Amino acid sequence: MSKRTSRIALLACAAFASLGLVAAVSPAAAKTKAKKKTVTKTATFNQCVSTASPIDDPESALASAVIPVSVPNFKGGVQDGVVTAITSAGVRLSHTSDGDLVITLVSPGGKVIPLAIGEGSSGNGYGTGATSCSGLPALFGDSFATSITAPGNTGDDPVSGSFKPEQPLNQTLGGPARGNWVLLVADEAGADFGSLDAFSLNFTYSYKAQVKKKAKK
Repeated sequence: MSKRTSRIALLACAAFASLGLVAAVSPAAAKTKAKKKTVTKTATFNQCVSTASPIDDPESALASAVIPVSVPNFKGGVQDGVVTAITSAGVRLSHTSDGDLVITLVSPGGKVIPLAIGEGSSGNGYGTGATSCSGLPALFGDSFATSITAPGNTGDDPVSGSFKPEQPLNQTLGGPARGNWVLLVADEAGADFGSLDAFSLNFTYSYKAQVKKKAKK
């Protein structure tokens, strides 16, 4: 009986010890499994890319520049996010006849938005300064007062300043933020040439995120 009693006592001690171990680690385990809730966050994307894409005659390929946009993952998977406001698209380019050019923005959702169609007459380029993101681009945005249909440049002066585009940028609202935003420049006449030098983009988007719930006091 004494041996059996001793064995039972040892088993009891082991059981209590294991219970103590569980009790010691359970708060940490609970912490790692803390309940989370889904919230909507907003972020602003503002980026410029320098490029050197030639603008040639109509039979040649379109000049293009691409800005890829990523959105934070949600529950371990990708999410597109939602465009909630778009401030501007900027263009820096060189060309010997702006009136030949069609400048178009394409969103990841497939929205095709003409920014300028044959504007600027015989002007030389869009934007001023360095032919890169270091220069000053011509900006397009729905909130700007001056229409691109009357850019105000004369002679060989470039199109410079801030303009309302041919069609509104707000067509992208509600569409996906994630993906490639593309700027295309087509030369609709022969004999002239140039280069797409920089493309900038500024917009705001919303996305889903998980955050830990605050403990009740």
